[in-house]
This record gives sequence, structure tokens and C-alpha cells, in this order.
Amino acid sequence: MPHAEMKKHYNIGLFLTAEHSCYNAAFGFANALQSRGHSVIFLVNEGSLFIDYVKDNGFGVIEILPITESVYSVTKQSIVSKFNLWRRLTRHSPSVLLKQQRLVHLIKENNLDIFFIDDVRNDVNLYAVALAKNKIPTALISYTFSSQFSSDYPPIFSSRIPSGKGRPNVFYRALYRWLWGWTISTKGRIYSYALVDFLKQSFKKFFDQIRDIGFERELRQFGWGSAWSEWKRRPLIPQVVFGHHMMDWPAIKSNPARCYFGTSDLWRKKPDFDWSRLDLSKPVIYCNISTTGGFGSDRVSSGNGRKNRGVILSKRNQMAKRYLEVVLACFSSQQDWQLLLACGSFSEVLVQDQYPSNIHIFERLPQLAVLEKANLAITWGGAGTVRECINSGVPMLVFPAWTDQFGNAARVFAKRTGLRGNIQNVTSSQMTEMVQYALTDETINTSIKAMREQCSVESDILELVRFVKKHLNFQL
Repeated sequence: MPHAEMKKHYNIGLFLTAEHSCYNAAFGFANALQSRGHSVIFLVNEGSLFIDYVKDNGFGVIEILPITESVYSVTKQSIVSKFNLWRRLTRHSPSVLLKQQRLVHLIKENNLDIFFIDDVRNDVNLYAVALAKNKIPTALISYTFSSQFSSDYPPIFSSRIPSGKGRPNVFYRALYRWLWGWTISTKGRIYSYALVDFLKQSFKKFFDQIRDIGFERELRQFGWGSAWSEWKRRPLIPQVVFGHHMMDWPAIKSNPARCYFGTSDLWRKKPDFDWSRLDLSKPVIYCNISTTGGFGSDRVSSGNGRKNRGVILSKRNQMAKRYLEVVLACFSSQQDWQLLLACGSFSEVLVQDQYPSNIHIFERLPQLAVLEKANLAITWGGAGTVRECINSGVPMLVFPAWTDQFGNAARVFAKRTGLRGNIQNVTSSQMTEMVQYALTDETINTSIKAMREQCSVESDILELVRFVKKHLNFQL
């Protein structure tokens, strides 16, 4: 697009997964783009809670209305046979065609020049066909270190650290292929699910990826193609990762079609936090539990066994409850450390119990503000928290529970920016030892400080500009 370089202002669209972690990272990315004179608009489904979230952060919203067949025409030839499985996989129903037409219509109606779509959206391949067909300049964005199938490195669901700096030998290549096969066909670790739920979700995940092969022929017609990935198949197009390049495995970050924008949090708004309740002369440890898994939908019982406080309804809640009991026992016995605990729906019950004055319990905390003064973070290893800890120079104790948390924990451990533990069987005494080690170990604290110093907003911007120029032919 030769004309693209002549413009100083572009309209840029973002189409994300409905996850707070994804939106938080994207807000920093959007602020960086706006600082260069461009407009950023988020596409959000009508009625979504993220509409107000986007507006509160100062960005425009395009609301995606429900499909009505009166808006777009559908031919009879597009109706899928109900009895031919292969046709059902490779030919598209009227609703698929309507969704594709609607997205292209919105992009053109709002004069969007560049389009970024989240790589873990369930419908990313569906929309990729329409974007490729209409030659809309598009790149993937990812708020995790997800990657495409390869025998050169393990998937993000795996806790394995690649061996050596060169290409793996035959044994490790076979091992990585096996890990990829397991990742593609399951929901990860079974211990955080009920058995029936695990089997149902694993089957659905695998079938959805098989169904996405139906888009492969059309994608290839328009020069794209797709590949297996951790959550689903995804288009083979340039990708921007909201993570630090120094945290990824060498074999992955060497991909020339992969760009890292790990300093997105440095562009975000930072809400205040009242520090008057804490003695900042003592170590401050921040602890959170994963926001994934719908903890808010379950009632939780008190850690001390009181009756009539509710019941645990899921294996995930049982795991989270035990983990919180270990954390609280650890800090109850070590009152020279101060704990800021963000525990979601568990807070309603826990705040009614009596804990030492060094323990402060909240439903939510402004994580960026807390990390500015925290000495250590105890986390399940979500990609957003790991990225924010790196940007703030805060060492981590990571206790992964599911999906990409295991790969994130492996990276934290391998890069010596923290420790990792087993969420299923860690004890309060073990956690006490880990906290003490992380607070005092010179290697960990030197590594995290050195990594923070490498977090350069200017470098990330320059790399993004180069990346977009090379792959999309736009001069940001």
C-alpha cells in the first residue's frame, strides 16, 4: 500500500477476547499508538461489560449488534448439509457468512486502516477468512506467550524448560511433539476439573480445532494458512505479543513474524492505593489468585471450618481454598512480613475471621499501584501478572494451576526472576522458606532488576514501528 506511508494518522481496530487481562494489556498498547497520533477503536459485542471498561479508559467502541438476516443476504447454496460430516466441517453455515460480512462491513464503515485480532478468540479463523479475502491489513495480538506447533520447543501449557541453546536432539523433539499432542487434545491438567467436565471440555476443544481445518483451504487461497496452537488453530500471520522478548524461549522469539510489546503496562493508567495501613519499613508481599475459572459464581466456606458460611462447588475452588489457607498460615506465623491478599469472592468470608494485623485482605487490588512498592509477588502465574512484575522489578513465587501458567512459571524460574512451586501440595512451612529465599537471594533480586532495566518503552515502540512497516506496509 504505497499510499499508506503518506498518512500521519491511522484508524486502528482491536478485536479481543473477553478477558480483563487481555484488555488491560491492550489499553497500554492502544495508548502507545495514540501517542503517535493514531486513533484506536475497540470492537465489542453489544451488552458486554467491556463496553464501559473501554470507554472508562478513554477509547472508542464499535458495538457489534446481534445478527439479523434482514441486514445481510445469504444464498441457498451456503446452507450446510446436516448429514455429511465433512461438508459440515468444510462448508460454512449462514451464520458464519453473516458474521464474516458484518465484520468487514464494520471495518469499512469505520474506515479502519489496520486491524488487530486476538489469537485465542474462538472465532479467529472464521474472521481470518473474511479479513484475508478483503485484503484488510491484519495482525494477531496475544496477551500470552502462546505459539504455533513445533518440535523445537514445548507448548505454553508445559512446565518443561527447553534444554540447551541449540536445536533439541531427537529425544527432546519427540518429547515436545508428545507435549504438543497432549496440549492440543486436552484442557491441560485434570486435577483442576471434575472428570466429566474435563472430558467434555477436552473433546470440545479438540473438535473445534478439527472444525477450524475447514477454513484452511480458503485461507491458503488468500495466502494465509493456519497452524495448531495451544488453545486452537490460528492464522499464520504476523503477531504482536504483550510480553517481554527476554522472557520467551530462544526458538520462539527468533520467529521474524513475532513482535514483543512487553511495556504495555507502563502506558496504562495507575489507580492509587492507600498505603497508610502498612509499615513500609517491613517487606510487603502481594498475593493474588487467578481471575480465571469463575470463582465468583461459587459460594465459598470459611478457612476455619465454621458452619453455614457456604459450600465449595468446584475442584478449582477447593484448590484455591487450600492455597489461601497455606498463604494465611504462612503469614500468620511471620508477622514481620506484610501481606496484601487479593482473593476475589473468598474475601467476603475471610474478612470475618481474625488474622494478625500484618495480613490485609481485599476482594481486588490495583495491581500496578501495589507492585510499585511490593518486595515480592505470590501468584498463580497469569501472563498479565508476570509481565507486570517484570515491569515493576518484583520477584515472584509462582504456583501454576492451569493452561499457560505452567509455561509462565517455567520462564520465571529459568530466567531466575523467582521460584515456582506445586499448588497442590505446598505447605505453609515450605512457603515460608520460599518467601525468605526470594526476599534475600542475591541472584533473584539481581536478575529481576536487570530485566526491569531492559524494559524500554522506546525500544518497544521502535520495534513495533519496524514490524508494522515490514509486515503490513504502514509507517506508524
